[in-house]
Amino acid sequence: MANNPGPYNPPATGQNQFNRLGFPGRYHSALTVASGTTVNFTGSNYGYGAILIGTGSNYGRTQIHVAGGGVIAGSDLSIGTIYDITPSKVEAYNGNVYVFKRQQ
Repeated sequence: MANNPGPYNPPATGQNQFNRLGFPGRYHSALTVASGTTVNFTGSNYGYGAILIGTGSNYGRTQIHVAGGGVIAGSDLSIGTIYDITPSKVEAYNGNVYVFKRQQ
């Protein structure tokens, strides 16, 4: 097949595919909140809008501070499920919490 530019084969540029076409999924970045650490989701961490509780972090001391108010204990969430919750702060204990940045 020839490399002719067209709607599904844009001309080659210095940009990567994601810059040209966008991200195909709902989330485009992930950040790991390691066990024993706290991450605030303001400033350069703004835009994260989903969480996943990793193995061991479904523990009462793990806390998800919700941007609109309230705190959810890690023990109230299931391991391996992605929750569309916008965190303002995550405190992870006994395991990692994975936080995903949503596309707009």
